[in-house]
Amino acid sequence: MDRLTTIGVVLVGVLLASCATPLKAPPYPDTLFSLRKHPVVGIIGDTQRTGFVEVWRERNNPQREALLRQIARERPDALLHLGDMVFYGSYEDDWRYFDDVMSPLRSAGIPIYPVLGNHEYFGTDATMLDYVRERFPDLKDLWYVKVIDSVAYVMLNTNYRDIGMHEMSRQWVWYVHQMDMLKRDPSVLFIVVLGHHPPYTNSTVVDDEDLLQQYFVPAYMLNPKAAVWFSGHSHAYEHFFKDLKHFVVSGGGGGPRQRMLTKEYQQHLDMYDGEMLRPFHYCTVERRDSVLHITMRPLRLRGVTPARADSFAIALPATTAYLQP
Repeated sequence: MDRLTTIGVVLVGVLLASCATPLKAPPYPDTLFSLRKHPVVGIIGDTQRTGFVEVWRERNNPQREALLRQIARERPDALLHLGDMVFYGSYEDDWRYFDDVMSPLRSAGIPIYPVLGNHEYFGTDATMLDYVRERFPDLKDLWYVKVIDSVAYVMLNTNYRDIGMHEMSRQWVWYVHQMDMLKRDPSVLFIVVLGHHPPYTNSTVVDDEDLLQQYFVPAYMLNPKAAVWFSGHSHAYEHFFKDLKHFVVSGGGGGPRQRMLTKEYQQHLDMYDGEMLRPFHYCTVERRDSVLHITMRPLRLRGVTPARADSFAIALPATTAYLQP
């Protein structure tokens, strides 16, 4: 989040938080039911609408709504949300908008499993958590593991500035233990790590998260089952391949897009040769026997040529082949 956005949020934060009242919302589906041999898991990030203080940024409501309808039509068996579901986490109207745009997925019975982003923490934490847990009542812990079709999705809360370093340290101990346990579990074939903030990004708006690089990335890099790390926060699609490990930024869910550094100025080599503004999109993960297939699926609009997709496959241990989208 840039400085102007921070100033705007501070100015309106007290007013919005004071107006917030408990909101009763029906919970989203949380039970996975699939007739597929191997379920398809969707991943999306940063669906928040542009804040009314962000007068200089894109307003992408039609694109966001079209993308979520597209996901409902393409019907993944579950959807994992990388955080920033809403702009202001303790503002009732933002959650009403979230419920409205997510209604096609609710109607399709697609279970949704979220992590929290920094925008969820705007305002009063207790109010935000009430709103979140009304929609996702099984979200007892703010970091957890979800296993789907022999793939363990390790869901992190990367908001260390909000939860504090004590809680972040406690999460790190849990995370290292879980990564070791999953490595030893014969029923788990792959591990996918998810969190809101990116360890690596070429965004011109947000930065790499050094804390993640220093404390969380090593357990991922050293684990032979760890296949891909997904994050959001950078409102774009980025794909990095570092020391035989994949890092994917999937922040194209409808938030105002961020410009990416071009090739000659990139800090990290991006395997996706995209423009400075990347397409609205979501990703899918599907295990086919001993190979994990990851696809970036751009927004498709009638009469408009879609942006280039990105697909790659991972077979353990750490061998990679690129597939044509």
